[in-house]
Amino acid sequence: TSKEISDLEGELLSIRNLLSTQAGFIHALAEGVNINSLSSGFDGSASDNLSDLEEGEPSDIEKWAAEFPDILDVLLAEKRIDEALAALDEGEKIAAEAQEQKTLNPASLSSLHSAISEHRMKLADQLAETASQPSTRGVELRSAVSALKRLGDGPRAHTLLLNAHHQRLQYNMQNLRPSSTSYGGAYTAALSQLVFSAIAQAASDSLSVFGEETAYASELVMWSSKQTESFALLVKRHALASSAAAGGLRAAAECVQIALGHCSLLEAYGLTLCPVLLRLFRPSVEQALEANLKRIRESTAAFAAADDWLLTYAPVGGRPRSSSVAVSSGIAFQPKLSSSAHRLSSMVQ
Repeated sequence: TSKEISDLEGELLSIRNLLSTQAGFIHALAEGVNINSLSSGFDGSASDNLSDLEEGEPSDIEKWAAEFPDILDVLLAEKRIDEALAALDEGEKIAAEAQEQKTLNPASLSSLHSAISEHRMKLADQLAETASQPSTRGVELRSAVSALKRLGDGPRAHTLLLNAHHQRLQYNMQNLRPSSTSYGGAYTAALSQLVFSAIAQAASDSLSVFGEETAYASELVMWSSKQTESFALLVKRHALASSAAAGGLRAAAECVQIALGHCSLLEAYGLTLCPVLLRLFRPSVEQALEANLKRIRESTAAFAAADDWLLTYAPVGGRPRSSSVAVSSGIAFQPKLSSSAHRLSSMVQ
């Protein structure tokens, strides 16, 4: 009937007005309206609030407590992290005041605490997921871990920060493929640039977000040492192993020098990792030295077996110098040696 239709239209209009009021409230709060403004209506004695309850009319703080979870849902859904953090902090402040002044009944207060705790966990998980994404880096990464730290989960945030840098390093290293024909020094230089730049960036981010707190600094040192050890194993496998086996002492020493040069730059961040490299590289360098000495001994023995043992000055252009030539050239102080001795001298120079 027309009366029923009219009544239905009236109810729909009331619902629309209510929704409009709720939307306006949420929008105003999201735009930065201080929740404390609501507390103006929270004043009054506990007896007044209890009187309102008896009359069935909810107080302003009870209305706010009922709407607060929806406000947090909106902020989290729109990923407005800073506003969500501010709302959670303000919510805890109001909950503490309500508990002290007894302006909320126990059930409403418990529900409010549960909502705050639940949304803190949701926000923490959302931030952790963001920090774990391979595409998250730079300012976005630092913002995510900083917000997670503000939520009171600093250890988790720091671990996520280091894991993000590790994932990025592994991705960048995929394009670095050593080959049997590549120069060991070039591979070492390219790998050093990737690894120690990643460690430097991780150290910079850690210091900017977490400062020099002992727990975080210790985790950074352990993580950096692990990355350095992995780097050393790759260099040994793809650059030092062949040089050491062949007695290529000069090539092995050059690889070590390149790695130490890049690693020493981390000392600006308080990371002294060169001893880690020296400890891991030393066996390979010693192997190269021993192989080089063995080659010299074997060659010297072969030269000595075929030597005619005639003593001459150091050869010039493949011919032994005569005594007169040596004197006229000002090198009379050089001793006469056999051909095998001259070859040994050239090998060790």
